[in-house]
Amino acid sequence: MDALFFFRHSRFHDLELQYALRGIARHAPWIRKVWVFGDRPEFLCGDRSLIKHVPHEGLARIGGYQTPITNFFLMLWVSSHIPDLSQDILWFCDDFILLSDLSPEEAKKDRYVEDLGLVKSRGRGKWKGSLWRTFDFLTERGYTGYNFETHLPTYFTRKRITQAWCEFRDFVTEDRWYGLLGPTAILNHAVRHDQTELVDRNAEGRWVGFHHKSPTEKEVRGKITGEHLFLNFDDDAFAMNSGLRPFLVERFPDPCRYESPMPESYLPTKLW
Repeated sequence: MDALFFFRHSRFHDLELQYALRGIARHAPWIRKVWVFGDRPEFLCGDRSLIKHVPHEGLARIGGYQTPITNFFLMLWVSSHIPDLSQDILWFCDDFILLSDLSPEEAKKDRYVEDLGLVKSRGRGKWKGSLWRTFDFLTERGYTGYNFETHLPTYFTRKRITQAWCEFRDFVTEDRWYGLLGPTAILNHAVRHDQTELVDRNAEGRWVGFHHKSPTEKEVRGKITGEHLFLNFDDDAFAMNSGLRPFLVERFPDPCRYESPMPESYLPTKLW
């Protein structure tokens, strides 16, 4: 199984991706190869058998798409055409961090956030609007309406992506927010056709997230326990004074096999 990152440069010098890669190197050493689709961070090692960068321009020509590609369904579709990509894919963003050992069997579990059919309020905002348009589209066609936007490493296969694309392609747009959400559309399609067993992310209790504000180090260490497997955070939570930073430096102090040797001034411990 390969790991596939969707990546664009962050305002934190791409530090998040370094920790995500260190998490894979330590806790999922069975990953065959890592692919970084999007921008290229400076610190990637030169061994293309371990990790390889694929720019948007390299795959956008499949459909004559504008670059950068921003819709996640579309990115999953075009990246599934990487010639050497494995059939089984563990999809990451740079803010998905592994905190303990992940087996291939655990990685293949289809985790969801909630059954949207049971949610009372739809909320507001671009992301919420996209989520509910995707839900309405799916349920009108007899599909389940689970929210698969879990913010943790997510299992796909090239077959799953292709089958969903063939059925939903007329409703996928290049706009990030207006078209169908990729994980939710593709995995609800898989629920019907693969008869997959679902895992409630919150009931499982192995995901921890920090969002909308910067936590103190005490808050971070008080919230993260040995039971947690997945860590996620947003930009606000990863600000320069965030308690996440000393926690991650302590957890992942050394460069991993996916990183090239870098000047001391670029090491994560020197960024605050």
